[in-house]
Amino acid sequence: MDLLFYLTLGFFILLYGTLDINIDFDFFARLIVGKSFFQTNSLFNNEFYSYGTTHEFIDHEWGSSLVFYLLQNYLGDTGLFFAKSIIIFLTLFIIIKIIKLEKSDAKLHFLFFFFAIQSISYNIFSTIRCQSFSFFFFVFYLYILKYAKKNNNYKILWTLPVLNIIWANLHGGFAIGLILIFLFAVGEFLNKDKFKPYLVTLFVCLLTTLINPYGIEYIYFIFDALSLNRIHITEWQSAFFSKVFYFTLLKFKMFFISALFVFIYSIAKNIKKNGLIDFYQKIDKTKYLIILFTILISLKSLRFHVFFTYAILALCYVDFYNIFNKKCSPLLDKIKEILLCLLVFVSLISHLYEYKFLNIVTPNEYPVYCVEFIKKNNIKGNVFSNFHIGSYVAYKLFPNNLVFMDGRYEEVYDVDLINKMGKFYLGENNKFLDEFHHDILILDKVYPIAKEFKNNKNYFSPWEDDYFVLYLSNKYKNNKFVLPEKNINYYHKTKFITEIDWIN
Repeated sequence: MDLLFYLTLGFFILLYGTLDINIDFDFFARLIVGKSFFQTNSLFNNEFYSYGTTHEFIDHEWGSSLVFYLLQNYLGDTGLFFAKSIIIFLTLFIIIKIIKLEKSDAKLHFLFFFFAIQSISYNIFSTIRCQSFSFFFFVFYLYILKYAKKNNNYKILWTLPVLNIIWANLHGGFAIGLILIFLFAVGEFLNKDKFKPYLVTLFVCLLTTLINPYGIEYIYFIFDALSLNRIHITEWQSAFFSKVFYFTLLKFKMFFISALFVFIYSIAKNIKKNGLIDFYQKIDKTKYLIILFTILISLKSLRFHVFFTYAILALCYVDFYNIFNKKCSPLLDKIKEILLCLLVFVSLISHLYEYKFLNIVTPNEYPVYCVEFIKKNNIKGNVFSNFHIGSYVAYKLFPNNLVFMDGRYEEVYDVDLINKMGKFYLGENNKFLDEFHHDILILDKVYPIAKEFKNNKNYFSPWEDDYFVLYLSNKYKNNKFVLPEKNINYYHKTKFITEIDWIN
């Protein structure tokens, strides 16, 4: 039955991985860093493609940049797709190993995993992102920490300082791993069990964090980053308390509330049966601390939803299964799982029949036509665009053009720069055009400023599409312009072509 479960899970991941083929906005910034590193053998600590106010910065995702560039450069879209699918499958495989630590004969039923994965599909199935590594290592750490406790084998904890070096150089989310080790130390202390090995491991992990290109400055940066106000970044907002998400992300909210309700119900049931004191003495405090921690962070930000879901899957699957399990004949149980596997497999095959393993840049998200217009007409100068598409614009137009800023605003740019941008889009910052020299503006039509800007006498619009409008300084007004290619497949196929080259 386990083999059947793994097959169903694998088919499901492949199916969902091919349904979401959009490219993450920051992916192009990662490619720029990766290509620049392999061509120059160095990491730039100053932004070379921006004209906005920048400062020296620390790139906490530099390692991911190298991985992504190698995947894209040598394996293309297919490599990116399979890398995403493999890391998701391995993460879930380790979760199953954690479940087996709790109960070696635990039955694996796909439907529980199906609802859990569905609830965070928006967070794990998009283009492979730097946080994908943090999701994987979070689960990997959890397995090693639980394995040490379950088998009384604390020597295995020495793998964590080594893994910490890798994680810390891939993504700043390694801080979650350090917190996880700390929670184990506190939990085992409350359990009146061995907690010193976890404290020692935590101390050594803190030391190995220093093994990075930036030294101790990296640690200062991470602590500072934890306190940053990211109200302008969608994925750092709360799905429960932000007005933007009141009626969205319903799958996760349903899973979150359901899991929380069942979790509280199981606690109440145990307390009623055994009494509060006996309940407290018998429970695994470490498990409850981890779940409480992931509940709190997932309430705070969309970015942390995956940690909650994975923690619930790993630590509470057996508990939830025992509540909802209805005994049926082994034959009927097997038939049910076979039918599920066949259903997922048929869906995958029918979907892949004409699938091209191609990640895309959609015109409603990326200003593909505006960028092509600038490129085809060899228009040089500073390009202002919304911060989240800045890395795409830079990737396609540097060195002829600089961008105002990109999605790495908390790392690279002055803290008030994005506020100035936001006020400009809202029509509240009239001095913005005077404070910075903008030759070219790519404005999202969703904002009123895109239409109002037509009244600006210093700029004119030679091109617009359904989603973006291009404005040029009047110094380009007498030029004869060539229109951009209209076939969207052209942009999908040429999305990774760039003139950034430090060798030629």
